[in-house]
Amino acid sequence: MRLTVHHLTQLPERHRAHAELILQDHILPAGQAFLLATFNDRAVALAWRQDEHIGFFAVRDITRRRGVGSELLHQLKADARANGISRLELNVAGLPAGDATALTAFFTACGFQQKGGVLSCSL
Repeated sequence: MRLTVHHLTQLPERHRAHAELILQDHILPAGQAFLLATFNDRAVALAWRQDEHIGFFAVRDITRRRGVGSELLHQLKADARANGISRLELNVAGLPAGDATALTAFFTACGFQQKGGVLSCSL
């Protein structure tokens, strides 16, 4: 099987258990579009944005360093461009230190610039 990124507004029941492992204490935005990455029909990553702000971006720890995050970010950027957005931002200031460090390293490697607690990228 291959990695597939789905554009959804509702989480399919078959992906709920794995999605909850990714979400941890976060809640999917009601009625708002989000991206769900699956591999072998299992949820491995989730992301969503509100306009130019990335509200959530996470890859299951057992799936990291395999290109899942890169593909998810690629799809998030493409979706933003298709909706007329020219810049994406991620605020890492309020995240737990470990999450902020990992996300900063990943997004910086993907071309985002850091200014204070905000990572941004022109599309």
